Amino acid sequence: MINSKEINLNSCDEPCSIERGMRILGGKWKASILWHLKDGPVRFNELSRMLGGASKKMVDQRLKELEVQGLVTREVICERPIAVTYEITEFGRTALTILERLKDWTEDSDF
Repeated sequence: MINSKEINLNSCDEPCSIERGMRILGGKWKASILWHLKDGPVRFNELSRMLGGASKKMVDQRLKELEVQGLVTREVICERPIAVTYEITEFGRTALTILERLKDWTEDSDF
């Protein structure tokens, strides 16, 4: 018996919209970084502490990716010793609704 719901059997040569979105937000720690930047600029070391299990090298790598993607900006606030802050961009803020819904979905589930 065939389900009455239409099944999408169309394949595509390019990644679909969901896959493209997951490539942007799905990298380890990327969504968490955006979430922690939602309330304003955060210094690198503080952000690293907020993420707990992430190494500083991993945080640095993910921040660079997010910066290239236009989701965060980096500002040097002191040269010696080097101190930088990261801030979510307006484009990055557009992902917060998705992340809020994901958070709610996870909290409402029995996972």
